[in-house]
Amino acid sequence: MNKIMKKLAIIGANESLECFYKQAKKLGYYLIGIAYEKGAVCKKYCDKFYPISFADKDSVLEVCKTENIDGITSFSLESALPTVIYVAQNMGLVSNSFECAKKLENKFTMRKCFTAAGIPNPLYKLVKTTMDLDEIDMLFPCIVKPVDSGGSQGVTKVNDRKELHNAFQRAIKYSKNGGVIIEQFVDGREFSVEYISHNGNHYHLQITDKVTSGEPYFVELAHHQPAQISVELMSRMKNMVEKALTVLDIENSASHTEIKLDSKGDLYIIEVGARMGGDYITSDLVRLSTGYDFVKGVIDLALDDFETPQFNKTKYSGVYFYSSITPFVKEYIQRYKDDPVIVEFQINKEENNYCYRNGDRNGYFIYQCEQKLIL
Repeated sequence: MNKIMKKLAIIGANESLECFYKQAKKLGYYLIGIAYEKGAVCKKYCDKFYPISFADKDSVLEVCKTENIDGITSFSLESALPTVIYVAQNMGLVSNSFECAKKLENKFTMRKCFTAAGIPNPLYKLVKTTMDLDEIDMLFPCIVKPVDSGGSQGVTKVNDRKELHNAFQRAIKYSKNGGVIIEQFVDGREFSVEYISHNGNHYHLQITDKVTSGEPYFVELAHHQPAQISVELMSRMKNMVEKALTVLDIENSASHTEIKLDSKGDLYIIEVGARMGGDYITSDLVRLSTGYDFVKGVIDLALDDFETPQFNKTKYSGVYFYSSITPFVKEYIQRYKDDPVIVEFQINKEENNYCYRNGDRNGYFIYQCEQKLIL
């Protein structure tokens, strides 16, 4: 069968996935979307759409069997991974294993795997109640985050016990399972490392230099590729990530790993997602900086048409986000929107005058040029 005619099921259809859907549609794949109808802005890209909650794994499996799909993915949507793996494993399709899904259940189960394997990661505690909170022994400052959420939702740096209690109440609201991680604060640069894995072989694609708002909420404000680091540091990062991918049984998927480099030069792995990174890092920036179409690579992996990544360019790419913290980004877009280095931009119709999480940002622009663009 011509691979362009193969059927790809995509779990999730919210706004954060639109950049992936657009690219998949442009490439000519037959797309079957499965998600709640409400907020399913990606429905317009689908050849077929089923308004089903992906939490209902058996209903999703039934649809996928009826459609006789050839592959399944959720691109960057981490909460859909258990359903992706459930469907794929029951239909004999390409995916990670049930063992992998169990290890990636949440940040706590993941951290336990890192610690057992001797992979450096911040000290951590799992807390579910205020009573647990009063009993923990953790040095300040520390980071408070939901055990099972992303996009900087509910993440706060705290400096004392009063702030700890307030941050716990904020974080628990974003946890589906009612858990919060309290972890050692690691000061320093933040990176993400992008990989694609096939049959247990890990292929390094790119390292992203991440810029956040800093404390207390660490909203992501910009990403740049490639990260400007030494060859020696790049090698250390790759070795750490590949060990983590193997320990977590990530064998057939994209992965997005967050790493911190402290002032002493020590590396700490923060978390790994067996998925593509969001914020245009993998939908756009990898392709613009390396020439490798990561979206196509992930789709071909799901459809059992995987090919070893090839790179045909070396450029700088990045994304700047417009928010109440970064009003100058809007000014830059307005002045230079016709500049050829700006590949794409968007300013939201309704703008927030606050920014406590990634979802509060008001727009962005993506660039590609011969050197890192510094505003």
